[in-house]
Amino acid sequence: MVDEAAVKAAAQAVDADQVVRFARALISAPSENPGGTEDAAAAIATEILDGLEASPRTIRSAAGRPNVVGYIGSANRPTLAWNGHLDVVPAGSPEAWSCDPWAGTVQGGKLVGRGAADMKGPMAAALAAGAALRRAGIPLAGTLVFHLVADEELAGAHGTRVLRDAGLLDQDACVVGEPSGLQLALVQRGGAWIVATARGSAAHGSRPELGVNAITSMARFLLRLHEVLPDVRHPLAGRPSVNVALISGGSAPNVVPDRCSVDIDRRVIPGERDPQLVLAPFRELAADLRRERPEIDIEIEMREWTDAAEAPADSAIGVIARESVAAETGRAPADVGFTGITDARFYLNEMRIPTIVLGPGSLDVAHTPDEWIRVDELVVAARVYARIFAEFLGRW
Repeated sequence: MVDEAAVKAAAQAVDADQVVRFARALISAPSENPGGTEDAAAAIATEILDGLEASPRTIRSAAGRPNVVGYIGSANRPTLAWNGHLDVVPAGSPEAWSCDPWAGTVQGGKLVGRGAADMKGPMAAALAAGAALRRAGIPLAGTLVFHLVADEELAGAHGTRVLRDAGLLDQDACVVGEPSGLQLALVQRGGAWIVATARGSAAHGSRPELGVNAITSMARFLLRLHEVLPDVRHPLAGRPSVNVALISGGSAPNVVPDRCSVDIDRRVIPGERDPQLVLAPFRELAADLRRERPEIDIEIEMREWTDAAEAPADSAIGVIARESVAAETGRAPADVGFTGITDARFYLNEMRIPTIVLGPGSLDVAHTPDEWIRVDELVVAARVYARIFAEFLGRW
């Protein structure tokens, strides 16, 4: 049976100042994706894990991107993975920020910086929870494994997928620390990244009637894009969504454009399993427009597909997480869906490892200027993680 006194001691051993130090150190290491590298952030994570005597090692992708793995405990089972990503989206224009995005500024009870919520802040909370286990002298029957990975923001080909291919995803359960507001995210959407390309006919800009404007054709397509969504809903994940993310077209201001391309982000919910069924309404819309206007020529292609994922509500890790959040916040967390795509899918869909998404912070401020997370929420999260780690690894 689990030692309740040990679980409480682990939570009480969390050092609030250490949580902030870890978070600021990780934020100070830019790791933009695309456009950068995770090496500096991986070095910080390795240094922290070294201090925890967690025997960190780096597993690199074929392109050299770093993934840091560390171990705390007995080296026996049960094993629990905590997964978080080292990469962040680009900070964008410095003028859009009220402070240096890489400084990890603390102001008004908030930690501000790129990655504060998504997800260097949650990573710091998990690492501080690991430190609390050691500080409290909690003997673990099993092993806590940190998977601190690259490339999550662009689908994880250089990150968690690399750990999977190396045979390192074999744990008994997993917590993915994406910002869920410390609610229990049991469902995550998947995604279809779709490219639509309109082809026209170039002409002199002063004689547009002699050409076919590909941008205009695409505009007609985009104005009806809502028609591609089916009328379906998941109780936690909600409805599918569609977003036009990138657009390019034309060659010069005095030429009728003969090409226009858009990248479309179509989020899928559990139950939408067939990429071709998701793609079909896009092609049907393009065909419908061509019937109305024969000059419209739009080609649709799937660039990437990511399955949605769903965890059982009654797994051991889910039960322990609910108890841990309730113990530290005074209220049971809600079961929710996560609108973003996370690396939980590798554990759930491919390895059949019971996995939850649970972390501090809000996805609403992720990827925005002045991204932030409340310091007190970070500290509570560290205490929650310490409870989860102690209880799960001491239960068997």
